[in-house]
Amino acid sequence: MAARNPLRTRGGPDARAGAPETPAQELIAVVRDEVGAAARLTLALGVVLAFATFGVTASKLVIWQTVIPTGNAWTLAGLIVLFSMALCIFVALDQLRELGLMAIARRLAQRLAGPLVLVVAQQPGRSDIAAQQALRDVEELRRDLAGPVLTSIVDAVLVPSMVLLLLFFHWAFAAWALGFAVLAALLSLLGDRLMRRTLLASNEAHARTSGLVADAMRCAEAVEAMGLRGVLAARWQDRIADSAEALGRAQAGGRWISAALSAVSGIATGGALIVGTAMISYGINVGFGMVLAMLLTGKIISPFARLGAAMHEWGAALAAWRRLQGLLGPDAPRPEGIAFPCRTARLTLERATWAPRGAARALLRDVSLVVEPGQVVAIAGGAGAGKTTLLRLAVGMIQPIAGGCFLDGHATAQWEREDFARHVGYLPQDPLLTDGTVAEAIARLGEPDMAAVIAAARLADAHGLVTALPHGYATRIRAEGPLSAGQRQRVALARALYGGPRLLVLDEPAAFLDAEGEARLVRLLRLLAAQGTGVLLTSHRPALLAAAHRVMVLRGGQLANAQAGPGGPAALPPPGMRAA
Repeated sequence: MAARNPLRTRGGPDARAGAPETPAQELIAVVRDEVGAAARLTLALGVVLAFATFGVTASKLVIWQTVIPTGNAWTLAGLIVLFSMALCIFVALDQLRELGLMAIARRLAQRLAGPLVLVVAQQPGRSDIAAQQALRDVEELRRDLAGPVLTSIVDAVLVPSMVLLLLFFHWAFAAWALGFAVLAALLSLLGDRLMRRTLLASNEAHARTSGLVADAMRCAEAVEAMGLRGVLAARWQDRIADSAEALGRAQAGGRWISAALSAVSGIATGGALIVGTAMISYGINVGFGMVLAMLLTGKIISPFARLGAAMHEWGAALAAWRRLQGLLGPDAPRPEGIAFPCRTARLTLERATWAPRGAARALLRDVSLVVEPGQVVAIAGGAGAGKTTLLRLAVGMIQPIAGGCFLDGHATAQWEREDFARHVGYLPQDPLLTDGTVAEAIARLGEPDMAAVIAAARLADAHGLVTALPHGYATRIRAEGPLSAGQRQRVALARALYGGPRLLVLDEPAAFLDAEGEARLVRLLRLLAAQGTGVLLTSHRPALLAAAHRVMVLRGGQLANAQAGPGGPAALPPPGMRAA
């Protein structure tokens, strides 16, 4: 059976004709499908488990009715066999339910995590933080789906049938069980509230201690030089003691509540015998209701005793689901697109306007810009002016709320991303390099074409530093090394140049470069312009601004022309001129 694509085009009677669902709707449908499968499995096996429970209970009653009065050993042996079979079936079904829920939860995480990160990565703002939170929310859903939450709900759904069974014998048995169920629910809710308060205090004390330690480690030399180590150690010990005391209170409260719930369950189960005895003393014939009440009262109380923890887990799951729905709102971008033809790679922004969701004022307003082939256009502006957002608009990572961004007349946000990357190279401000070798990083995680990889590295002035690494282009990149920030930026620039794109979009390409590296970058810009490659970059470095054909300043959300430096048009060939 073919694997199901979680982002396939879906349709149905409620879908608009010819209108495929958005990725947000696809991912929401994935969650609903898996949660629905988990609920159906839990309900079906829960009903079977309930019948198995009644079978075990019935076998006990038969033993009570037939074996004890007659003392027949063969009857006892047969009933023991039946009882053992029912018990084995009960245990097997319970394990099957747990394994089924774990499998469904794991499948949910596999189907949801990857596509969700791809969708979130295209949203504005700190997409890295949003992706981390999204993955935590997926893990929360997976944990709650595989945990006791659904089973508790099914157990609670089966409570009315057990209460009706007790009512069949006498209403007093049902009233007794329900009364203690309410008491168990109140104790469970109270315990959960007390535990959360004390754990919150413990976590706050621990966070303060961690903050003090982190501050001291950042200033370790000053702490040692000024003799502050002893004073800080004493403060740390006080904070650790506060955290341990709060944690101890939480654990003590949990033990008391657990003991109280166990006492309530025991009293309720044993008390059913007292209730039945009292009714028999008044001449009321309860039949086997007394024994049945002893067996069922504990099962009726059980889901109510777990109510506090279940509500906390359901609250966490619902909060995670609401956050995911917020990320996957109606304006979430589509990862699908069209592979448009790209002839000249002429980039145009026409009165593009963009504002963060819920913001009262647009960050970019009526921005118009043209980058011709062979032209270098630089964007300058202060911190927070929106330069990075403008570049994200240009490459189609986010969509304007008005106006448009076009490459050869086609909207960049509607372009199929892998095909778009063949024509446009992008260097982000943070030169993130994913796990893999240097060659794989330059080849954009594809199968490296080493000739193209080396050519791109030479253009980016990264070939020398790569060959000096222990394993050259086969050196694995890790978060802690072996590349410095400047080296990472040059490798990231080589990644943008890989495959010979016809347009480059560079966000602060000299941020981690020294003066020599900056001079080499200027020579690269001249070479690219001579080859007919368009370049759109942001920078505050005078040398890069002077090397541009056109410099524009982003201020107050709008672009204004600025005077190009002496190294600009005079130093670069006119647009369209090819190198000899």
